[in-house]
Amino acid sequence: MAPPRMPQPYELNPDLKATLRVESFQGTFSPKVFIERLSSGIIATRIKEGSNTFDPKPFIRTFESSLKELERLSSKMQKHTSELERETQKEELAFKKQVKELGSGFEDVQSTLEGLDSRISEVGSTAIRIGEKLETADKQRARAVLSKKLMEYFTQFNEGRCPTLESLMTLQGLEGQIEAARILRQLAILAKDVDLEETVVARQGIERFREQFEKDMLESFDKAYREADPKVMAHCAKALLEFNGGHSCVQIYVNQHDFFMLHSKVNESTPMEGPNQEDLTNPIAAIPPIDAGLIKLYEDIRTTVDQEAEIISMVFPNPASVFQVFIQRVFGQSIQQFIETLLERAQSKSTLAYLRTLLSIHEHTIILVNDLKKCEDTLKIGVNTNIKGSNVSVTTQPLAQTLDRCLDDLFVPYLEGDRYLEKELQSLCEVYDTMLAKFTAYQLQRRGGNKFRAIITRTFNQIIDNNRQTLPPVVQENFATVKNPEKYQNMQVSDDDGALSVDLVVKLLKIHAESVVRSVGLLPVTGRPKNTAVLFQLLTDYIGMRYIDAALDSALEDLSALDPKFPPDLRPMKRVKLVNGIVHLIQMHFQTTILPLTVPSPQVYRDTVIQKNKLMASVEAKANATIQKEIDVILAWLDTCLSRQRRTDFKPKDDEIDLTGLATKPCIDCCEFLRRMYDTTRKCFDGKNIEMFCSEVGITFHGMLLEHFKKFSISPVGGVLLAKDIAKYQETVKTWNIPALDERFETLRQLGKVFLAKPEMLPSVLNEGYLARADFKTLYPYLQMRVDFKTSKIDKLFEKLNLTGFSSSLGSGSGSSGSGGTGSGAANGTGASGAAGSQASRMEDIASTRFMSLR
Repeated sequence: MAPPRMPQPYELNPDLKATLRVESFQGTFSPKVFIERLSSGIIATRIKEGSNTFDPKPFIRTFESSLKELERLSSKMQKHTSELERETQKEELAFKKQVKELGSGFEDVQSTLEGLDSRISEVGSTAIRIGEKLETADKQRARAVLSKKLMEYFTQFNEGRCPTLESLMTLQGLEGQIEAARILRQLAILAKDVDLEETVVARQGIERFREQFEKDMLESFDKAYREADPKVMAHCAKALLEFNGGHSCVQIYVNQHDFFMLHSKVNESTPMEGPNQEDLTNPIAAIPPIDAGLIKLYEDIRTTVDQEAEIISMVFPNPASVFQVFIQRVFGQSIQQFIETLLERAQSKSTLAYLRTLLSIHEHTIILVNDLKKCEDTLKIGVNTNIKGSNVSVTTQPLAQTLDRCLDDLFVPYLEGDRYLEKELQSLCEVYDTMLAKFTAYQLQRRGGNKFRAIITRTFNQIIDNNRQTLPPVVQENFATVKNPEKYQNMQVSDDDGALSVDLVVKLLKIHAESVVRSVGLLPVTGRPKNTAVLFQLLTDYIGMRYIDAALDSALEDLSALDPKFPPDLRPMKRVKLVNGIVHLIQMHFQTTILPLTVPSPQVYRDTVIQKNKLMASVEAKANATIQKEIDVILAWLDTCLSRQRRTDFKPKDDEIDLTGLATKPCIDCCEFLRRMYDTTRKCFDGKNIEMFCSEVGITFHGMLLEHFKKFSISPVGGVLLAKDIAKYQETVKTWNIPALDERFETLRQLGKVFLAKPEMLPSVLNEGYLARADFKTLYPYLQMRVDFKTSKIDKLFEKLNLTGFSSSLGSGSGSSGSGGTGSGAANGTGASGAAGSQASRMEDIASTRFMSLR
């Protein structure tokens, strides 16, 4: 017996040996956790001993022992892996050999199956040929049997009567009658083919028998229909279907139906009207409900069709075709007659009433059609319906397709071609002419008939030239009625009728939007872009040319006709403000209503945008011209006020001196007018437009004042009066809050000091503030206007001081060079009208800045 194994001095404990097994390295392995397990025992021992010093020896011994154990384990695993690889190679060779043997067997099986498939195909082809021959033989046999029977029946008819066929109908009951119907149909074909003198008796006998048979079946069907016996009706319908397709039976059923009997005299009755039907003619009022009679008719149709779908399915072997006949009769007779009556009555009221009624009818009819399509499941309609036990095949269309065709046929007389669009355009012309009648009458009566007639004629001719291919003749004729303005001469109008109205434009746009929506509902999708473009074209013609353009032309005429001796009319600025609001509304209407409908057609979309931009450009140009003309008349009136300045205002006599007054009369008039102008400008313009407008007036007026002060001799007391005038001007302009103008008029105030200062103080005055920037040559003309210029030897004084060399202009102040140029031009003698004329291009920029955002 071997002695017991003694433990080694540094041998690992059992727990660590258990850690160093293969199972520890399977799955997810973490080196950190592994090291912690090896070290945990040593650390626990050190803690238990209470030692605070680090001793690496236990760790080294443990790791060395663990490493040796891991090396032994690695060697063992390597040996085991080598053995497994050898076993795998043996198994792989055996598997390849087995697969090769199975592949050879599979090829044999596949070859056998291919042979079987080929033999099966040969047998199948032989069976098909045998079947076809058997089917042909059976058909030939059946045809021979039928031919034999038909010849027997034909021979009997040729002898005078056919007892066999009579007994078939009487002895075999209902089935015999159906069989007799089939035989009679075949006999009729045979009689047509055998057209010989020897067969006249047979043909006549067959025809008489057929007539009697159909008569008896129809009488039986009619009787059963009146007695509500669906079984007998179904038998007769099937027999007649075999006899001649059953058309006569269907006609009796449809013609005698109670629904058509009740609605057969719709044209002689008056349809019921719903509440507020008169609102149909009012373009501003909401569209009233459709006639109550049509609603009742459609409800009757829904109820009747639901009932008849079940009855037809029970009675007729071909319910689909019968139901289609019934539906076509409902649409072609009852609905069409009622619609014609409603539209004739609406047309007698107005074109708008006609269009509104047409849209309401179309919408309710679409709902009716969608409801009727639900009957298709009840009828189980197919494209080809083969009657069970019959040789008759009936071809029918799906119910939905039949209903859609009935819907289209119903509205073809009203929507075909350009009929509807012409009506829509005619309605817009009629409504717009009515709503703009007062405006047109005012322009003709108050603005001068000849001038306004020339404007409208020019506009009309331009429309016709531009749109000769798109505007229908009815629209051209309606639009051309303004060329005969005599009807407007006797209208009672006021000044309010000639003013622009945003509310009126809102109504016109709502009417146009209703027209566009109506065209979308009634016309096919493919024509929407083009139709919408034509409708928008008419809108731009009326609002743009007949309304805005005429109003701005009138404003320009009013401004041109103003007498500069009287204060100008500031209302054209309010008109420009209204035009701005109207153009914004048109732009919104274009973006929300017109643009989405024209996008599908790139060509129409582009043309419509170009058309809209032309309208905007035309309106902007007219508005710019109106604003410029307004500035011209404002400056002309200011020039008129300044021209009323008396020669002695700034050189009063002793008994005329009055220093208690605030300013001279021309100054007060100018300032009062400027205040009114600024108040109006703030109400009509906004933002930078106010500043630009007032800047143009202020800059030119500043130049006019500089030129104005050169014309008067000024005494010391007159200098005080002049200073008061300048202070008044400065105070008025300062309320505008425009820094550039404040600097200009501050320069003007300092210029007034040259008339107040004593002669010896003038050099110091001219070297202070804004005057220090001015050229002495610019100031010299004002110094000459002092009454003491020569007596005080002011010119000699400046020669001694050698006061020269200043290059800046008096009118520039500290503002921009461009603004200074305007003031300088006025100071150099351009006068009021010249100053106003020099601002034309600048004012075009002002108005353009205001309106460019509309594009």
